[in-house]
Amino acid sequence: MEKKVEDYIYELEKLIELADQEKDKYLFIDPAYELIDEIEELGNAFNFVEPIFLLVERSPNIDFGGPGPFGSFLEKFYHNGYEEILVKSLQRKPKEYTIYLLERLCNDESNPKRKEYCSLLDSLK
Repeated sequence: MEKKVEDYIYELEKLIELADQEKDKYLFIDPAYELIDEIEELGNAFNFVEPIFLLVERSPNIDFGGPGPFGSFLEKFYHNGYEEILVKSLQRKPKEYTIYLLERLCNDESNPKRKEYCSLLDSLK
């Protein structure tokens, strides 16, 4: 049986819970890279962008890595819809990790929306 988006999100959620309980970020980061590799091979990887942001929103503030498995995956969709979904996530429930991802957008001096992103960042601090 083929795994669905929800199945992968559930597995990632369990890894986050374990890392939080054990206070060991690598219990999330290392296996999450393997799951992200599987997701990237599916052919519908963009369908995971919003569910991953929703997962981060409901997760404890653990160290997801910098940028870690999520950031490395999500940023592959930079200039292809990622930024809008990140902004929506920040408007719903800003988290340390999503603010960090926004900071990375602000560092791109060639981005035409850089001022908008930096204004949002200032409003969140």
